[in-house]
Amino acid sequence: MKPRTERGFTLLEVMVALAIFATVSIALFSAIQHVAINSGNLAERTQATWIADNYLNELRSGMQPPSVGRQQRQVEFGGRSWWLFSEIEAAPDSRLLKVNLRVSAEQDPQRARQYSRAQLLGYIEANP
Repeated sequence: MKPRTERGFTLLEVMVALAIFATVSIALFSAIQHVAINSGNLAERTQATWIADNYLNELRSGMQPPSVGRQQRQVEFGGRSWWLFSEIEAAPDSRLLKVNLRVSAEQDPQRARQYSRAQLLGYIEANP
């Protein structure tokens, strides 16, 4: 009889290779899932920042007359409803007003106050 010259992988080698492949697959899937979740959050934060920036520009242009104090309003943007919270107060320079804006995607106004997606601080002329 001739000695066999065929070679192959042992069962142990195949099992180790499968374990390594499974571990790498799980890590890759987890990373992809993390990226997908963060890209959704990034889009939401970007829209919230646009809302705050648009409102600050409305105040600067005089389209929206500024009134000192706290206000909240609901805004439609990007096919959804957002809460915009503004706090306008006197700045150290009497010619300016300090504007603090927060935007939230929460539907309940009480929760929206706590969980903002964007915050913007700016200054506008007190008497445009």
